[in-house]
Amino acid sequence: MNKIFKILSITLMLLLVSIPVKAQSSYYNMIDESGAVVYVTGWKVRVGDEFLTENNKRYQIIKIDGQNAMVKFISNVNLVEYLNHYKAKEYLLSFFQMPIAEAENTKKVALYHTHNDEAYIPSDGKDSSDTGDGGIIKVGDAFTQALEKNGIEAIHSDESHSPHDDMAYERSRRTVVNLLKQQPDAIFDIHRDAAPPEAYGSTIEGQDVTKVQLVVGKFGPTGKQIEEYALQMKAVSDERHPGLVKGIFFAKGGDYNQDLHPKSMLVEVGAQNNKREDAERGIAMLADIIPTVLGVTSANPSNVEGSAGVATKSAGASGSVKSIGYIVAFLVGGVIIFMFISTGGVKEATAKVHNFTTNEFKDVFQDSNVKKEEKNDDKLEKNPNK
Repeated sequence: MNKIFKILSITLMLLLVSIPVKAQSSYYNMIDESGAVVYVTGWKVRVGDEFLTENNKRYQIIKIDGQNAMVKFISNVNLVEYLNHYKAKEYLLSFFQMPIAEAENTKKVALYHTHNDEAYIPSDGKDSSDTGDGGIIKVGDAFTQALEKNGIEAIHSDESHSPHDDMAYERSRRTVVNLLKQQPDAIFDIHRDAAPPEAYGSTIEGQDVTKVQLVVGKFGPTGKQIEEYALQMKAVSDERHPGLVKGIFFAKGGDYNQDLHPKSMLVEVGAQNNKREDAERGIAMLADIIPTVLGVTSANPSNVEGSAGVATKSAGASGSVKSIGYIVAFLVGGVIIFMFISTGGVKEATAKVHNFTTNEFKDVFQDSNVKKEEKNDDKLEKNPNK
């Protein structure tokens, strides 16, 4: 029995050691068939890893030569399908001007840092903190504050998982397990990448920011689910803050604790040579999309009901009225969502509705008028003097 236990322990250790992690200072250039660099990341890449670029082109790594990784183009990815149900819900709420109960808006997000030592050289004076309180913790603070402004309850753990080695994810796993006891609706592992500053530095909406990279572990049982979640996040971000998400990296060899929660995401915010302040502005923009991704609107005075007595004017509609409204809204919402899915977009759905109302109803009314005329003719035949 002891022998079997030792074998299992050694096997587990080998798996943990083999999990690909981000290098401290080196990076990889992803080069396509034409010789162009299409992506840059500090993650230790493997043959078979895939990534989605900022302009939604998906590639796979087929060969690695030093810092260069040869890639092949897989396909263009259309993220519109991931937006349809979000757009339908927002349209539905605005159309009916429906209040959202405060309880329905209250979502909880947890965040932590597997590599809590990571820092930003221009702002922190070094790329790593020996005491485990790197600048990445302040980036997490900025994310927390931005989430709370968007009506999301945020739990920020600054638990140390040093040193920065392959076992850090095993140590941070314990932190995730503890955070899950508070039943968050989503959980984020916040990092910074190791890449040239130009790979992340950008100006978005007049602000100097760093872009973010989403990382999906493909090893665990939830790999496909997390992949769908990442694509949803990028779809919403592309519409809300175009250019903010520089891409998604699909790591073949690890799960990065994403097997513990269906909405778990590893986020890289800038790199070691970007300013921490730019990273803080970038992560604040990412916080803007979280309410939509989690299926709620931000809790603010315009969409949160008051605490006045039931059925009073200040309390809003009574329970029965709201129930009927919700039933009607969900029925109409179902039709709208069906139209989005079946047509592929707002323009096509509008055209289909217009065609239905102008042609189908026209035919109905024409048939009604014909029958009315026929009935009048019959009356005239029976009573020609009338």
